[in-house]
Amino acid sequence: MFIFSVVLIGMGVATLNTVLAVMNGLQQGYIRSILEIGSYHLLWSPEPGFDYEPAELREVAGKISDSEEVLLTVEFREGQTMLTGARPSPHGSLIRGVAPSLYGEDLAFARLMDIVDGSFDLSGNGTVVGFELANKLGVKSGSRVLALNLGEPGMSPGEIELEVRGVFKCAYRNYEAAMTFVSLETAEEIFGYAVPELGIKLRRLERDRAAMSSLESVLDEHGGSLSSWRDSNRSFFGALRTEKMMMLLLLALIFVVVAVNIDHSLRRMVTERIEDISIIKAMGASPGDVRSIFLRQGFIIGGYGGIIGSVLGVLIGGNVDSIIRAAEQIASYFSALGVYLSPSLGEFFKSSEVMAQDVLTILSIAVLMSLFAAIRAASQAASGKPAEVLRSE
Repeated sequence: MFIFSVVLIGMGVATLNTVLAVMNGLQQGYIRSILEIGSYHLLWSPEPGFDYEPAELREVAGKISDSEEVLLTVEFREGQTMLTGARPSPHGSLIRGVAPSLYGEDLAFARLMDIVDGSFDLSGNGTVVGFELANKLGVKSGSRVLALNLGEPGMSPGEIELEVRGVFKCAYRNYEAAMTFVSLETAEEIFGYAVPELGIKLRRLERDRAAMSSLESVLDEHGGSLSSWRDSNRSFFGALRTEKMMMLLLLALIFVVVAVNIDHSLRRMVTERIEDISIIKAMGASPGDVRSIFLRQGFIIGGYGGIIGSVLGVLIGGNVDSIIRAAEQIASYFSALGVYLSPSLGEFFKSSEVMAQDVLTILSIAVLMSLFAAIRAASQAASGKPAEVLRSE
């Protein structure tokens, strides 16, 4: 019974660690893509209605870049318009105008932007589109797309022809389905002139509040406003955190079943060893001494099972992508023989990430649940009267 309980605890801990590792991989992929591709660590927005001269905008960018907290300052413009490709139906897209050199300067951006066709070339009328958007438009590298030209206010909209130079994938599919990159000059052609915003990448993401405080005093004379990634993505990141917490709570119900099993096994042990317990108490052991024996038993079950499960969970959870690739390789061998197995999962589970905080939390839950399961058996053993038991024997 002892071994069976340890195995159950270990399986529960390993399962929970594996599931959370996969969830962490998906969520961290979303978060990194949002912060490095679609958003910025800090954002400086110009004062509405104030016309900044190019020299003043360069001065603002220079002051921001001079801060020791800042890694990179990116000038950009964005807006929404309609794109039409080989297929006749137009599709909405978020057009972002950036410097053509961005891909070489922003290493985090380049690392997360997987260019699957062509290259990140925005020179002239070049554009780089998301993979799913390219499929909707029916285009690839070298194809032409028409962008609705909104132009200056009051002018009739027209169309601008763009050449697709690259197609990208990333961990966040919403960007693949709607995002398009062009040069700043092309963005001005499409949307008309407006003062660009400045995206700020920090050396340490978690120091965004300190960086904002130092930059606000420096930029006060230029107006505008600074915002942090915490403010612009609060709802989405909060939803991810809630999702993970609820998943942890739901899967932790596994331990409730295991706790019932531990409770039954320990109470059965009390019944089978009642004579031994009575002899120990008759020899002077206090109820607390007897109670501690069974509490230690519960702690040992939870500890052994938790440690074994944590090791397995870390090994499996940290290598989910490798396991899936191996399974896909095996499936491809069967496919060659005419036996078709389940569809590929690699598209969905691209990576996993084990977090030490999750492993320690799950281990603590396993040990605590085992201790709680041992309380009733320990109380039953401690409350018995040795004289009555020995007399009946």
